[in-house]
Parts: sequence; C-alpha cells; structure tokens
Amino acid sequence: MVSSIDTVRLWSTQTAIRVFKETEQQDTEQQSLASTLLAHYGIDSSDDGSASTSTYSLADVLTGNTTDSSSETAPKTVSADIGSESFMQGLRDKLAELKNSPATRAQAESMLKALDAGKLTVTDAEGGKSVTAWDATSKDAKPNQPATATAAEWSGFLKAHLQRDGSGKYVRNDDGSYIDKANGASAYFGMIGDKYYYLSWSTAEAPVTGATTA
Repeated sequence: MVSSIDTVRLWSTQTAIRVFKETEQQDTEQQSLASTLLAHYGIDSSDDGSASTSTYSLADVLTGNTTDSSSETAPKTVSADIGSESFMQGLRDKLAELKNSPATRAQAESMLKALDAGKLTVTDAEGGKSVTAWDATSKDAKPNQPATATAAEWSGFLKAHLQRDGSGKYVRNDDGSYIDKANGASAYFGMIGDKYYYLSWSTAEAPVTGATTA
C-alpha cells in the first residue's frame, strides 16, 4: 500500500520535472539543470562537469533515495504554513544542510546572514503567500505574518522572476544563486519539507556582481 509520504514525494518529483521542463527553453541547458538540482540537495557533480555520471541519479535525489536504508531516520515534519514556527525551523535546518555542501555553502551562508538581518523573503507562489523569514531559534523571536500574493503556477512564476541572458540561460551570481528580475535580489528555488519555495534576499555589502550564466 502506498503511504502518504510516498505519494507526496511522487507528486513533488512530478512537479519539479514539469516545472523545469517548462522553464528550460534550451536542450543544451538540461545537463546544467540536472547539476543545479543535484547541487541544491548537497551533491556536487562538478568534478567531471556532468550530472549524468553522478553517484545518484536526478530521480534518486528528487525522491530522497540517496541514503543507505540501514541509516534512514524518520523525516522531521515541516508545516506548510510559511508563517509558523515549524516552517521557520525547517527553513533554518534546510539552510544548515546546504551550508554543509561545498557546492551550496556560499549561497547558504548568504541566506543565513539575510535571515538574521530580516532580509530573507519566502514565497509560496502556488499558495499565494509570502513572508519575511524570522529566526525561530531565538528566544526573542518576533513572528512575521505572511502577506497575500497573487497565486501562480511555478513554471510561470519562475519565468517571470528569474533573470536570463540573451540565449535564454539563467544568470547566476558568484555564489551560485539566481537573480530576481524585478529588483536584482539573489534567489534560490528548492524544497523545504515537502513543498517548493522561492527564497530571495538582498545583501548589505554590495549590489549583485560577478554574474555568470548556467
């Protein structure tokens, strides 16, 4: 019998594949896209420049089948309510996980700094909500209430928000983050708990520089 967790994972996998198929306009970007997704889950496939030869397949990563079954532990439940303490704790745990990988460490550190400075925005496009992230681990934490936003499918949302170059490739910062078209903020798209979210943040040090394409 298929469990609810398996059902959610299958749905998340199908959603991710659909979203990126729709947002990627160039066949030549598919290999780069796979590498990006692997990197988001802490797996660096940059050694030989090919995601297809990575230890884990893209499907394995999206479904969470990248650990030895003998060492698996029950996943921590993260609330889908982006204004809740549970979600904010899940967000910080996700950023800590990304920080542990060389491939995503720089942007994770940037997001953690933005979180502490009150400059990290979380958007649930499909749910039509956005909120300024707050530190649920602080005893003096002051929860921020989510604001209502226009609900949108992820494919259309990413097309509207992520900056591309003239050939249609995503533009990236030196730390691997994407760039938001509207305000030049750094951006990240990935899973927290069982759902996808769009994170955007500004930095106090300097405006976006050193952009590359991938």
